[in-house]
Amino acid sequence: MNDSRNLLQYSMQAGVWLGLYLIVRFVCSVASIYSPVFNLIAMILLVGTPFVLYHLMKKYHKNNDDVSTFSLMWMMGIMLFAFASLICAVPEYLFYEYINPDYITNTMQQSVSLIKEMDLIKDDTLMQELEKISTTGAVPTSIQMIMSSLWSNVFFGSLLSFVVAIFVVRSKK
Repeated sequence: MNDSRNLLQYSMQAGVWLGLYLIVRFVCSVASIYSPVFNLIAMILLVGTPFVLYHLMKKYHKNNDDVSTFSLMWMMGIMLFAFASLICAVPEYLFYEYINPDYITNTMQQSVSLIKEMDLIKDDTLMQELEKISTTGAVPTSIQMIMSSLWSNVFFGSLLSFVVAIFVVRSKK
């Protein structure tokens, strides 16, 4: 069976599935503050991301091996993460803006208090700056968090796609 979809079409359609996967991973990581079970699930989903990516890339490669080179597989992985990140950005925005608007501030304050309790930072000026940021509310906005998430997903997805593309192309030989 030859899949007639081109690389861009397949990347958009498979990006929906990867986006749903990233949404579940995001929900589990956010819910991990309520139960350690969600933290375990989020960690399993994080570790499982390369396998999901491999499956999506392998499916396209199997149906289009005559035009599937390493560079095309790598490009597809980058596009998969770009489209998936756009899909994942919507629920992230809804969560940060409407469901739990204090999540970013609370997480920042918890991080500062944990650093203070563990006595990790010996430099008093750095600790004072962290406390100042935490108390004055100079934390990232929801849009800044989403843009950071989007860019980090695409960047690290690009690195992951590089490695996975090697295995996808080599598996056919």
